[in-house]
Amino acid sequence: MKFREELKSLKRIVVKVGSNVITRKNGKLDTRKLRVIVEDISELVENKVEVVFVSSGAVAVGTQFLKKHMPRKGRIDLQQSASSIGQPKLLNIYSRLFDENDKICSQILLTHDDFKNRKRFLHAKQTIEVLLRNKIIPILNENDSISFSEITVGDNDHLAAQAAQMVEADALLVITSEKGLYDKDPSHKDSKFIEEVKYNADLCMLDMESKTSAGRGGMQSKVNAIQKVTHVGIKGLISSKKNNRIVMDPLTKKMGTYFHPEETYKPEHRKAWLITTKKQFCHIEIDEGAYEALMQGKSLLPIGVVNVEGRFFKGDCVDIVYDGNAFAQGVSEYDAKEIKRIKDKHSKEISNILGFNNSNEIIHTTNLLINNDLKEGLNDDNNSKGNERASS
Repeated sequence: MKFREELKSLKRIVVKVGSNVITRKNGKLDTRKLRVIVEDISELVENKVEVVFVSSGAVAVGTQFLKKHMPRKGRIDLQQSASSIGQPKLLNIYSRLFDENDKICSQILLTHDDFKNRKRFLHAKQTIEVLLRNKIIPILNENDSISFSEITVGDNDHLAAQAAQMVEADALLVITSEKGLYDKDPSHKDSKFIEEVKYNADLCMLDMESKTSAGRGGMQSKVNAIQKVTHVGIKGLISSKKNNRIVMDPLTKKMGTYFHPEETYKPEHRKAWLITTKKQFCHIEIDEGAYEALMQGKSLLPIGVVNVEGRFFKGDCVDIVYDGNAFAQGVSEYDAKEIKRIKDKHSKEISNILGFNNSNEIIHTTNLLINNDLKEGLNDDNNSKGNERASS
């Protein structure tokens, strides 16, 4: 598979489809488009591209079943009740279509709290990482059946943006009803299509007020969501549901509107939050072999652990120490007591020792930050703090 030049190194992508993409005007699902989308995602997975799929449509599907005692449009209980009906119906169809392509999908429902709360964020991230490593397609949606104003993400455009940052995606593709971004409502004859948007371009002069009836977000929402991720080095695309290959065409051809990311942004900087979440007076001491593996970008395995200090739990961020120096931080897949039991052992022995297996790794490389990867200015200060904690 040959991707367009801007995406030639694509390894992980978040694909978002709106309600208007997968439903007809009568609210029923457009199974033809669903099938095309699923086939395209399955082909990406076959070509070793990891895909996180964000799909709207549950509320639109569920609303048609509320024939009695219909809540007034705009009320939160309409959204919640409709979502509780539509979500299982939508996932059932996706599951069947992915089965036809010899693929497995899963469902993850999220609220704003899952991104705001660091521990819940990490648990969600770790769940998605496990699914992707097993070539399973996570289908994400906001948990509309329980969301209210204080915990709602807002719409699935912004959920997709937050998911792209969470999983450190290479790109975010948003599928909508239009070809891409225009300088004004595309129904106007003099509207002009915008093929690409430079990083940090000023778009305030564009008219993006148009909005579809099926979804909560319009073009302004999509552009705002994509600009969130371009700030952290993630590429953005807005493309049309009318393409023959709805997902594949904008990835392999010059189609849709391409948003350039911040080119100087280093991917490792996305992990800089780790330094602010470290648990004090806790560390994992490792041997030389594990140190060399981590410096090469690999994960920390039980066999490389020499000692554990402090009281911490799964999901906590702790220092990693070699030869008396705290050179890295990472999010632990196990608590301190469990690591003490499995240290110096092979990963295949974890289940026999603990009776379960959270992960084959103590710390996965996606949740690992080497101090040298921190932004300039953090390095010396945090190394000295790490040394104090390691020796305490």
